[in-house]
Amino acid sequence: MRQTLKAIDTLNKLVGIAVAMILGVMSILIIMQIIYRIVGYPLHWSEELARYLMVYLVFLGSSLALRHHRLVAIELLPELVSEVNRKVIRITVMAICIVFFVLLLVQGIDILNRVSVQSSAAMGLSMSVPYAAIPIGAVLLIINAVAVILETIVSDTIPPAKEEGL
Repeated sequence: MRQTLKAIDTLNKLVGIAVAMILGVMSILIIMQIIYRIVGYPLHWSEELARYLMVYLVFLGSSLALRHHRLVAIELLPELVSEVNRKVIRITVMAICIVFFVLLLVQGIDILNRVSVQSSAAMGLSMSVPYAAIPIGAVLLIINAVAVILETIVSDTIPPAKEEGL
């Protein structure tokens, strides 16, 4: 199990690098768009590309947030119960999440098949490219939910949630 967790964490490092690169490219695109609009030559494709990159950023980033327990959660019940019950609650919640992520994957593949014949307005890009973020993100979410379950099983304790400010 620990080797599986290490493999998933290695995958997550690669996803983290991709997220950082996407964020950097998005920032450059938006700055370029502002500059080119000021000088009177707007880049019509840059806004569209930035939007598609944002979709990938959300799906890839949410899988990382899930793995590192950074998603919004209501932690009242787990704090009130014993350690064993806390583990049961976390595993149950992750199992329910996996069901949702599998549905997201199935629907994402269905949508991907339907939009594959369409192309984007400004770039002429196949719409299957931006919509591929849905099944890719769903697979990563499933992998990371499984990692949270494995981590919960192997760990001795689950610390209560910490309150973190901005």
